[in-house]
Amino acid sequence: MYAQWPFHLEDCQSKHSPAQWDAFKIPIKLLKQSHPIQPSGLLVLPNELLLEILVHVNSVGQLFLALTCKRLLVVSSMTITIIPSAPKHRAYHLDCSAMLALLRVVQPRDARGRSKKSWAPCCVCYRYRPKMKGYWKGVQKRYPKEMACGILAGHGSIVQSWSEKRSSSYQCPSCWCEERVIKYGHLA
Repeated sequence: MYAQWPFHLEDCQSKHSPAQWDAFKIPIKLLKQSHPIQPSGLLVLPNELLLEILVHVNSVGQLFLALTCKRLLVVSSMTITIIPSAPKHRAYHLDCSAMLALLRVVQPRDARGRSKKSWAPCCVCYRYRPKMKGYWKGVQKRYPKEMACGILAGHGSIVQSWSEKRSSSYQCPSCWCEERVIKYGHLA
């Protein structure tokens, strides 16, 4: 488990809970799929005992157990696990270390299970966003008036920075555009 989780969650809970927390939602499609038998002593326990274990761990432990395998995902769907909610954090533009740590746990992965380098987490909207330059041309087209008057003059350099392999950018180009339009849109 990620060593900083307790700190991140306590920090988020004290500042944002319960308004920005919500139940961990599991898509029905995942619950209906069959799961292969895995050779683990934990997985041969009956559902009642697994539920008892889930009751005695904190929300991060519940989340990690749920994400371990399909069997535990199905069992965890029988309980309510409360975790930081990305949409609720996004709505209030909160800077939250727990949300970012949660994002890092659920990174997009390729077929071999390695993390995809073509996606990066945005610290503003709490989403994984593509790093490909071509994707961001569409975002630029949404703001023709703002582009014409120069409010979004640095868009190209923001896209370039976001698209670099070892980029230190924390804000996706879309959030950068929205921030600039909100801040300077009255000048257009």
